[in-house]
Amino acid sequence: MNFKEWLKIQEDLVSGNSDPKKQVHIFDFDDTLGVTYNANGIMLYKDGKPAHTSEKDVSNWLQSIGINNNYMLKGPNGSPIENVPSRNGFVAYVSSSGLAAIQKQYPSTSQFVTGVSEPNGQGDELLIDFTPSSNVDSKSTVPIDKTIDKLKQANSKGSKTMVLTARKAGAGQEGTSIDGKKITPTNKQDILDFLQSKGTVPNQGVEGVSGQNKGNAIVNKFINSNDPPEEIHFYDDLKKNTDEVEAAIANKHEPELHVYGPGHFDKGEVDAFKATKSYDGKPKALKPNAPNPNAPNTNVGTTIKK
Repeated sequence: MNFKEWLKIQEDLVSGNSDPKKQVHIFDFDDTLGVTYNANGIMLYKDGKPAHTSEKDVSNWLQSIGINNNYMLKGPNGSPIENVPSRNGFVAYVSSSGLAAIQKQYPSTSQFVTGVSEPNGQGDELLIDFTPSSNVDSKSTVPIDKTIDKLKQANSKGSKTMVLTARKAGAGQEGTSIDGKKITPTNKQDILDFLQSKGTVPNQGVEGVSGQNKGNAIVNKFINSNDPPEEIHFYDDLKKNTDEVEAAIANKHEPELHVYGPGHFDKGEVDAFKATKSYDGKPKALKPNAPNPNAPNTNVGTTIKK
């Protein structure tokens, strides 16, 4: 590799170096654009069965993995730990940051979402109920100003922007609670209303991918489109999501990937204006009969006869 080639790679990896109109900026919502106080239900399974048969069992488990009362929120029936007779077990209700702290301690392959998939009986597994997060309360949600400023900047420069949330978005994405109830979410409109109140909205809208892979969702919506981007910027506080996006996109597709996270955006662990990781895009395939720009110039050092 000569110096010009090396310099080109360094320039390519500068975040935001491409034409803004060829960039896509994709934001998580919870703990990325705003701090919410919706509960998330979580039940531990062992070998295919609920692990806990009392509130004390659940409390002991949470304490053993470092989850204290600061992470606990009231569930649908008003208690942070509730009995689910239909499952013969107990569920704990935690904040989104509490859920993230728990998820870090279990492999992503051992995490399941109510109404989407069920534990398969392989050791310790988590069953997560996102339906208590079927709406966003604009009044209690605390904005993360710096990330919102980045969304505003991307919009102003003409980039495509979208919110991609693990929440179910709205009608047609009804969720199933841990006790089997069907819940219709309003998150899409709630998130748009919240961001509108802060002076911006994502120009590609809000999409929910509860229980799905965010990396695959980005590939399907943007990379496989008729107008794929040159750069993808992904903002998310949760390691599970950043890992999935990196696995699905980094060095596998032509666009560069710039990842912001994981970590707390509200506490300054992640800077929405400075990528945590950057990946060069996969080289474009040459069209048939197209000249190879990297091929040696055979005319160098020769005399062309007239």
